[in-house]
Amino acid sequence: MKTLGVVYNDGKPGIDALVAQVRADIESLGCQAVVVSGKEPSLPPVDAVIVLGGDGTFLRAARMVAPRETPLLGVDLGTLGFLAEVSYGDLPEALFRLARGEVELEERPLLAVGLVRDGQEIASQLALNEGVVLKGASGRMLEAEIFADQAHIATYGADGFILSTPTGSTAYAMAAGGPIVAPDVGALLLVPICPHTLTARPLVMSDQRAVRIVVKERAEGAIVAADGLTIGMLRAGDTVTFRKASDHVRMVRLTAPSFFNALRRKLHWGRYRGEGAEPWV
Repeated sequence: MKTLGVVYNDGKPGIDALVAQVRADIESLGCQAVVVSGKEPSLPPVDAVIVLGGDGTFLRAARMVAPRETPLLGVDLGTLGFLAEVSYGDLPEALFRLARGEVELEERPLLAVGLVRDGQEIASQLALNEGVVLKGASGRMLEAEIFADQAHIATYGADGFILSTPTGSTAYAMAAGGPIVAPDVGALLLVPICPHTLTARPLVMSDQRAVRIVVKERAEGAIVAADGLTIGMLRAGDTVTFRKASDHVRMVRLTAPSFFNALRRKLHWGRYRGEGAEPWV
């Protein structure tokens, strides 16, 4: 690899010094460094991208390179993020291996989110984590019909609806009470947000299905978003579509991926048996 991109979160304390060090490390390996803030809309073609920031910065970098499927290496700067592969202290060795091509690549599916009005798609966006239909600022509950392919799932009111990939199951979907799904499962998650019924529950289905949410009433100010990026304002009668995209995000792996290690580390699962007890081995 001859050219490495660096996408960084310019809101992180001390980030300028970190970026300067990473640039120097890249150039010391005989590679060219292309550095952009995560707020930039695009990134020139590069062989791989190092992401300095949390999951939000990783998602923005993924949008920049999605059509080219450029590999991404997430760097943990001390946040809860699940998308980082290495800590900052281990980055020099990771850069050395990346420059030599001594890494593995793991593909994660993307979700295509579309806004359809009067039979025409007027906006679309790819998402690594999730697409969301969310009620407006008025606070009124959103009423919608939900379909999987041609099958009617339900019609009910809620604050909104999350359609998540397995990658996104540890993000907004988890916060809304959805299940955690391993990233190698071909699944799509439907998670209602504060549904106005006691019987509504999160639903896991095949990612080969196409899901449609048809907004019925109380749509004033409602939005559709993909990975936190608003892609359109909704009107009554609009349809929001969700389907597995043909593009993927390619994530750099230095070791065999272990989703369960990440869960234990990030969510502190099984850390202690009790106060004063030794940690589990």
